[in-house]
Amino acid sequence: MARTILLVAATAAAALVGALALALPGQAATPRLVASVGPGDTITLRTATGARVRNLRAGVYTVTVRDRSGEHNFRISGPGVRKATGVGSTGTVTWKVRLARGKVYRFVCDPHSDDMRGSFRTR
Repeated sequence: MARTILLVAATAAAALVGALALALPGQAATPRLVASVGPGDTITLRTATGARVRNLRAGVYTVTVRDRSGEHNFRISGPGVRKATGVGSTGTVTWKVRLARGKVYRFVCDPHSDDMRGSFRTR
């Protein structure tokens, strides 16, 4: 009899844990942004679907930077964010950034900041 009670209790506990797991919302994947600089005099920041970034919700993002020219770099800055690739190097890097609500963030190629730059706002 004790075994039966123990088995029923264990089954009920497992069912409860399973029901709670289904009822609680899962964590969404961290949104991804894709930045690129070069070749040539180009600098962009886009969503994972390819849309140009102009406005974003505040929150945590993964930024994949494709630095394709040794003449350029990619720098993003704003409240709480200061990240940059190096001039003279190329490659792909990934950063996690936390964007604050209601702020302006800027991205730029430091050696060519007059022509190669952009910005976006958060909401």
